[in-house]
This record gives sequence, structure tokens and C-alpha cells, in this order.
Amino acid sequence: MENLHFIKDEMLAHIPICTHAEPKSVLLVGGCEKLKAEVKKHSVVEKVTHIGEENAQDEIANIEEKSYDVVIVASDRFGSDRVMIGLLNRALSPQGVLVMPSSNILTQIEETKVQLGLLGELFKIVMPYRYETLAHTKGTGCRNLVLASHKFHPTADINLQRADLTDGLSYYNSDIAIGTFHLPTIVRRNYAGLIKL
Repeated sequence: MENLHFIKDEMLAHIPICTHAEPKSVLLVGGCEKLKAEVKKHSVVEKVTHIGEENAQDEIANIEEKSYDVVIVASDRFGSDRVMIGLLNRALSPQGVLVMPSSNILTQIEETKVQLGLLGELFKIVMPYRYETLAHTKGTGCRNLVLASHKFHPTADINLQRADLTDGLSYYNSDIAIGTFHLPTIVRRNYAGLIKL
């Protein structure tokens, strides 16, 4: 089966960039050059800084406050790290958007509650979303990401021109961008008060 890693890269990059009104500066934490290439498909982005996972906390601590419009975390290791989430928030502009991997919202309920709670302490909008990936057995499964925003809502404020007219996309479009945030009733019930719409 074809490698579907490009789906994660597109969903990490284009969801926040098409949510923010003017995403001129983007900080990437972890991820590969393909993720960076996805970000650079948007001409509105003027500055991209890419730091690795190792020593990420120290490097982010040295970033000037409010330097980035969008922060994209590609690594699973920082989801419930209070200090790291605080540092990422500090690096964001007052209207900034953050995306990062989430625990599985259907099976890892307690871990997800911790992450959503930490993000909810700092952000006005906190919304999990999903994307398809290769499963351990034949076929595909779903993984989760979470968007946290100080101002912009990922479905209400989506920039349709950016979402549908950006060249070179294989998975992402405006329909995917809106549909990916649709949540089953059990998820809404399990995370009532933690998902901030």
C-alpha cells in the first residue's frame, strides 16, 4: 500500500495556515523536510523556522515572545508537557494558532483529557481533528491532532482561497478541513467542557 505519510504533513500544515488570517511566520517543531515543503506552498508565509525534537524546549525558551503566527508540532512527545505547551504559547502571537498530535480521542481518554485541559488553560479555542493513516494491519486507521487558537476558528474562519487554490495538494481541501473537525457524540460527551468550540 502506498505510503500515506503525506496526509499527516498536509493536515499539520494546511489546517492552521488556512485558519489564521495572515500566517506570515511559522515555527515547526520536529517533522521532516516534506512538512516544511507543505508550509512553503503558501506564499503568504514569509518566515519558516524548523527546529528538531532534541533540545526543542531549550530552543523554544530562547525564542522571542510573540514571534510566530502559527506553531506546528509534529512530534508526539510534547502532548501533555505543561512547560512545553507554555513555551509554545509564549512564542505565539496574540492571534496565534497551534497544532500538535493528540492521543487517540476514542481509546486514550484520560491522556486526551490531560492534553485538552492544558491547552484549554491557555487558548480560547481547542478542537481535536483526525486524519487517515496506515493501520498496523491491512487498511487504514485514524490518528488525531489538536488545534488550539487564541482567535481564529478552523471552520468558521477558514480561508477558502488558500484551502482550495494552493497548488500541489494531494489530500487537503476545504471540505476535508471542515469535515475533519466533525466529532462523534461519544467524543463530545467524553470531553464536554474540554473541547472549546
